Amino acid sequence: MTTSRPSEGRGLGVVGRRIVQYALDQLLVAVPLVLLATLVVLLFRPAGLAALVPFLTVVAFTVLVLDFAGLWFFAIWWPHRHHGQTPAMRWLRLRVVTLEGEQPPLRAFVIRTVLMLVDGFAWGLAGAGLMLCTPRRQRMGDLVAGTVVVKVARAHETGPESADEAALPRPDGHLGAVARPELALGRGEVRFDR
Repeated sequence: MTTSRPSEGRGLGVVGRRIVQYALDQLLVAVPLVLLATLVVLLFRPAGLAALVPFLTVVAFTVLVLDFAGLWFFAIWWPHRHHGQTPAMRWLRLRVVTLEGEQPPLRAFVIRTVLMLVDGFAWGLAGAGLMLCTPRRQRMGDLVAGTVVVKVARAHETGPESADEAALPRPDGHLGAVARPELALGRGEVRFDR
C-alpha cells in the first residue's frame, strides 16, 4: 500500500487542486463562449450604432444563458455520468464520492452545485475557508450532499487491480491510497463536523 505525498493531506494540496480544478472547469465553458460571441459580433454586427446596442445586449444575454447551462452541465451531468469527475477533475486526479466511497447519486451533484452559491461567497473564500477547516476538506456543498472530493491514485501507485480506486482521507486528514475505499470510512465513522 502506497501513500500520497504528505503535503496533499494537510489541506493546501487538496484545496489548491480543487481551486485549480474549479478555474479550469470555468474556462472550459467560458473560453468557447467568448470565442463564439466574438465570431457572432464580427460576422453579424449591424451597420448603425442605434442597432448595435440591442444586438450586443442580445449577444451578451445569450452568452450568459449558455454559460449558466454549460456550468450546470459540467457540474451536474458530466460528473454524474463520468464516475464523479469533471474534465478538470480527471486531469488533476480528483473525484467526488459519497462518504462510503461510492458513486454519488444525481441529487448529490445538484445539491453540491446549488450550494456553490454559498461556497462561492466572497469570490470563493467561504468555500476555501471551510475546506481548510473540515477534516475531510469538504465545502458546504459536500457537507450537505454527503460527499467528499478525493485524490485518485495512479495505476503504478496502487497496482493494476485498483488503478481507479479513490484514496479516501483518513481521520488524521492524510490521503492514503487504499485498495477498498469502503474499508477506509465505515458507516460507524461517518459524522458531520459541528
